[in-house]
Amino acid sequence: NAQKNGIIVHWATNAEEHNVIVHSILEKHNIKQMVKSKSMLTEECHLNSYLTDRGIDVIDSDLGERIVQLRNEPPSHIVLPAIHLKKEDVSETFHEHLGTEKGNIDPQYLTESARQHLRDVFLTRKAALTGVNFAVAETGEFVVCTNEGNADMGAHLADVHIACMG
Repeated sequence: NAQKNGIIVHWATNAEEHNVIVHSILEKHNIKQMVKSKSMLTEECHLNSYLTDRGIDVIDSDLGERIVQLRNEPPSHIVLPAIHLKKEDVSETFHEHLGTEKGNIDPQYLTESARQHLRDVFLTRKAALTGVNFAVAETGEFVVCTNEGNADMGAHLADVHIACMG
C-alpha cells in the first residue's frame, strides 16, 4: 500500500544492506549533505559513520543527538542522548563548535544557539532522514513523532525524505 501511495520501498536484511541502500539513494540524487532526526535504527546500524566515510556530511537535528555528535560521542540513553552532560559541558561544546559566548550556561541561550545553527541546516539540506515511530499497513502510511519539530522540518523542507523503519 505504501508503493500505491508513491513511496519507494527498499528492504534490507541487515545493517550493512540498510546503509548501502541509504547511501545509494543519496548518490542517485547527487546529495553530499543530509539532515537527520533521531533514529535508533540508524544508530544501531552506525549509519552516520558509514555515510561520513563515504563523503556525506550528516547533521543530527535532535538537540541531544547534535550535542553528542559535536562531541564525537555516542548517545548515552535511548531517549535522552546527552543526559550524562552538564550545561557547562554543553556550553563548552557550543563555544568550540558553534562560536557561542564562552562560559554562558543559560539553557535558553544555548537552545536558541542550537536553533539558529540548525535553521541553516534545514534550509540547505536536500535530503532528510527520519525514523518511523509506527506504520499502518492498510493505508501504506507511516508516522514520525517528535517533541522538537526537527523531523517535521527536515522531512517537509528537503527534496528527498528517507524514512528508516525496523
